[in-house]
Order: sequence, then structure tokens, then C-alpha cells
Amino acid sequence: LVAPGNLLPHVAKTSGGRDKPIEFWGELKIRNRQQLEVVEDISLRMLGIARPCGDKEKAGMEEFRHLKGIDLAANLLCDWEDVLEILRQFPLLENVSLASNRINDLVSAREGEFSLIRSLNLNNCNIGSFRTIQLLGKSMPKLEELCVAHCDLSDIGACNSECSTDDEDDKPSALAEVFQNLVLLDASDCQLTSWEKQILQLHQLPKLESLILNDNKINVIELLEYNSGEAEPGALQSFEGAIFPALTSLQLAGTSISSWASIDSLDNLPSLRSLRLRNTPLTNTLGVGEVRSTVIARLSRIEYFNASPITDRER
Repeated sequence: LVAPGNLLPHVAKTSGGRDKPIEFWGELKIRNRQQLEVVEDISLRMLGIARPCGDKEKAGMEEFRHLKGIDLAANLLCDWEDVLEILRQFPLLENVSLASNRINDLVSAREGEFSLIRSLNLNNCNIGSFRTIQLLGKSMPKLEELCVAHCDLSDIGACNSECSTDDEDDKPSALAEVFQNLVLLDASDCQLTSWEKQILQLHQLPKLESLILNDNKINVIELLEYNSGEAEPGALQSFEGAIFPALTSLQLAGTSISSWASIDSLDNLPSLRSLRLRNTPLTNTLGVGEVRSTVIARLSRIEYFNASPITDRER
């Protein structure tokens, strides 16, 4: 111990010239937290990591196989094969951050390979196709939180329409099958422009509670339902059951919404309780109080607006 009996071997001089002992409390608690066998989460941010360790170093990684969380944000990873090889060294992983690595798109994935991962952060990665997200979801069946802000997911409509339920490793599956457990999706600034052709692809995710769409150029929201089989080309698809059945929180800050009709449509979401709406053409010309009171009047079930609870008096 550095400080047996909670006293350091150093002293401080007082203004009167006397020695004053320096106490160090809690050393044993700190030491207990420094034992590798009890550490579950590590941060390796900004360390210049570019590839997995070599064969000679893999033996030394055995003592870290119990890790449940790893933060690899802002490193030099650029190839998914390298990333997946790193993740395979930690079979108990539940939380992974790869944010701000310029990783290319994924070509294939093994179904269910990372069956314990529940949280994945891919913000500001070099992802240019939603197909990568589908393949990752296929390999992480228990995924609950997915952050993909500042990526390009504009092809979500095309990817979903081409989905296959084949068992081949390189085939993505339908979204409702892949993301059965997804609770939170952050798709801020992902080149999304159409509610109908892109956002509604997510409408059947059974457990999706929080959807973050900030800074996407979405200008119209439509939540109409058509009878199956009779919709004309280009019309909204037909849906069975509720749209976004579990969605309780929706963030639309920085979008291009310009009409109150779009906000009125949100009242058709059966579980919606929280809305974030600011910095849009609709709200920029109005005062904060006017926007708040108007939204509250139009959405009968929301309980929070711009992260502020709605009081009974406001209703």
C-alpha cells in the first residue's frame, strides 16, 4: 500500500513551520477497482488502433475475455474484418462504441455471431449503405440501442425492398426480423429526406421506443393507412396494425418540416409521449411559447415537449 494506516509517507509544512501528515483515505477501495478481473468496461479512445493484435499478442488478451464494454471511438480502424476480429476476442461484450472510425461498408456477417451485444455506437463512421446496418443487426440479434448519426442511410428503402430471408450469410433480412429487440435508434443527419419512402420502413419494429431523426431534410410527415392491395404506385404502403406501435419518443430537431399538418399526423402514433421539435422552418418564425402551446394543443397524448414536462395547467 502507498499509505498504510491511511497516511502517506510525506508531510506538508504548515504556516507555523510544523509538519502535518497527509492522509489518503479510500486506497483499499481504489485498489479493489484496479483489479483486471473485476473490470468490465474499458476505454481505448484515440489511441491510434488500426488493426487487431498479432498472433503473438493474442495470448496476452485472455485475461480480458470477461469484458462487457469496450470503447474504441476515434481510432484508425477502417476495415470491418479487422473490427469483427477485435470483437471476437471478447465473447461477453454487451456494449461497443466504434464512433468516429472511418470504417468501410460491411460485405457479409455471420448470423447471431455477437449474440450478447445490446448497444452499438457507429456515429460518424464511414457507412454509406443501410445494408451494412442490416447485416450488423443480423449478427447482433439482441441489439437494443443503435447509434448511426452522420452516416449515409439514404438507401434504406431500396435495401428493405430487396431483403431476403435466405440463410446465406451475405443476405440481409427484413427489418422487423433483424431488429426485433431494438429500443433506440439514433439516425441523426443520415441523409434521410422522405418520411414515406425511408422512415416508414421502420414502422413495424415491435419494440422501438425512441427514434432520433435530428438534422435530416424531412419536410413532410404522413401517417395515413391504405387498404392492402389497392394502393396506387407511389402511394403510401398499406400496413397491418399500428404504425410504430411502441414509439414513445421522437426527435425532429433541425428537420425541414414546414406545416402543422405534419405535426397533426403524429397524433396517430398510439404510444408517442415525447417530442423534440426546434430549428425547423415551421418553428423558426414563431416564439418558443407559441410553438409549445400549439404543439400541446395539437398532440393530445404527449407528456414532454423539447425535454420539458407538460403540466396540467398547460393542458
